[in-house]
Amino acid sequence: MREVRWGVLGAGHISHRFASSLKEVDGARLVAAAGRTPSHVEEFCRAFSIDAAHSYATADDSGDAAYDALIADPDVDAIYLALPHGMHAHWVCRALRAGKAVLCEKPAVLNEEEAHAIASVSRECGVPFMEAMKNRFCPMHTRVKVLLASGELGRIVSIESVQKLDYGEPPSSYLLDPLQGGCLYDMGCYAVGWFEDLLAGACEVSSREVRWRDVSGGRVDWADEIHMSVGGIPIHMVVDGKAAYESRLTIACERGSLEIERLHRPELAHVKCSDGRMLEINAPFEVDDFYGEIQHATQLIRAGKLESPVMPLAATQRCARIIEAIRLAL
Repeated sequence: MREVRWGVLGAGHISHRFASSLKEVDGARLVAAAGRTPSHVEEFCRAFSIDAAHSYATADDSGDAAYDALIADPDVDAIYLALPHGMHAHWVCRALRAGKAVLCEKPAVLNEEEAHAIASVSRECGVPFMEAMKNRFCPMHTRVKVLLASGELGRIVSIESVQKLDYGEPPSSYLLDPLQGGCLYDMGCYAVGWFEDLLAGACEVSSREVRWRDVSGGRVDWADEIHMSVGGIPIHMVVDGKAAYESRLTIACERGSLEIERLHRPELAHVKCSDGRMLEINAPFEVDDFYGEIQHATQLIRAGKLESPVMPLAATQRCARIIEAIRLAL
């Protein structure tokens, strides 16, 4: 395939960022968009020069007809799926069965069962799927993996992740949905992505303390503090949706530590060695924090590969398993 023609399901803020970054990717072109709010889709298509014939919007059915129309569009090769979390599995499977490759925003699924279903459909249909866990495609990811693999710091002995921000009022509506909302799904999946990548073995959760927020139809977690382990390595995890901004991943090793700033979109890390040396790792984005994952997915599709070696189907399934273990800990 010489060029990957992309369509987007969901024309919100994240899709705008995707589309802007896609312009810089060789062998990729944005050709279609679908959403449930006609004015938003029209604005999106104007902003990114998408022909009106490939602009799909239906408000009276929550966008279903529009999404189906884009999936059926013969001029679309691949889909960037940026719908709310709870809609991912359904529309991913519909797209894969229609022969469209899918790059799906994180978290791709709400549980391991959904992850297994997506993996099964992808393999059955021979159509590639990749979760958009963007921190795995930033240059910092490679630098961290190389440093840890070198053995200079020794083996990992513990990990701490801290993610805090203020969602503001009112927060996005999907965050307040009892099925798919809360900060563990929205923020915590990035930290879980690091744990899954760095540590082998089963997840065991020893404690979880939650600050709940009452919402229509139930409640969602607005802050979590979790003590757990993966492969026997202890992990302390904090996520908070109403706090001053903080984002870092600290990896303690036998002969030093590594602290990664902004763990969801890392460009800077600090290394402290047990011999007193202190190093700084600067690994700026190439273009922006979306570019790496889009370039990787585009190359994957053009090469006819079924899954990514960086974020394979098994990684999406295992991330879902870890998040599910945390959610079931109460």
